[in-house]
Amino acid sequence: MFQLLRLAAQAEALRWKRTGRGYAIQAGLGAAAAVFALMLVIMLHVAALIWLARGRDGATAALIIGGVDLVLAAILGWLAARHAEDPVALEAQRVRDDALRQVGDTTARAAMVLPLLRSQSAKKGLVGAVLTAIAVGLFSRR
Repeated sequence: MFQLLRLAAQAEALRWKRTGRGYAIQAGLGAAAAVFALMLVIMLHVAALIWLARGRDGATAALIIGGVDLVLAAILGWLAARHAEDPVALEAQRVRDDALRQVGDTTARAAMVLPLLRSQSAKKGLVGAVLTAIAVGLFSRR
């Protein structure tokens, strides 16, 4: 039972570590997108506005640049917001759940057998085991 609890704790620690790693990567992508949006777009605005204003009026050039900004912001926002499931974290969560379920099963079996072992008469022990089994059955359904 203690090995199962230790396995569940290790699986949970691995899951949290991998989940935290995923959030850190998302934050890094978001920060990189913000820096890119701030520094590079300013330079592109100036250069594009000068280039587009030669053959068009200033308002048309500004609208074209705004459209390009909208597309870039949408792409970078989508990259920062997507949430990919980590297969290692999902497997660690499954192992943890299996280990905890086995611990619960082992504990329930022990709770049913102990009254038999503690009782001095077999009849009292059998009644205690039946009552314990009924109680465990009722509580495990809730």
